[in-house]
Amino acid sequence: MPSTRVRIKKETRMLGFIFSGFFTILLEIRRSKSLVSCTIVMNIISACISAIGLLLLLLEFFIFNLHSNSTVWSHESGYLLSQYLFLFIVLELLVTCTVTRWACNVTNRRQ
Repeated sequence: MPSTRVRIKKETRMLGFIFSGFFTILLEIRRSKSLVSCTIVMNIISACISAIGLLLLLLEFFIFNLHSNSTVWSHESGYLLSQYLFLFIVLELLVTCTVTRWACNVTNRRQ
């Protein structure tokens, strides 16, 4: 029986972050009110996805520490990679919040 669930590939999930950066760079080149609005929306979406990823990683850290009586080297290396991912998610969240605040300040000055 065929599955009716929609599966999103990993490459498609990254489009949100790519579009967020694309609109920010395009806004710096050509400034218009519609591009500012698109930049704000895409950065808010990117920040929400980053916050969800941050919560999921915190849940993973909690579960790993709860069951880490005796770990194998592969679990330790996976935990180390998760810590790197945590740092990059925090960085993404900080950058999107900074750019969104900057774009909101630009729209408030124009009005």
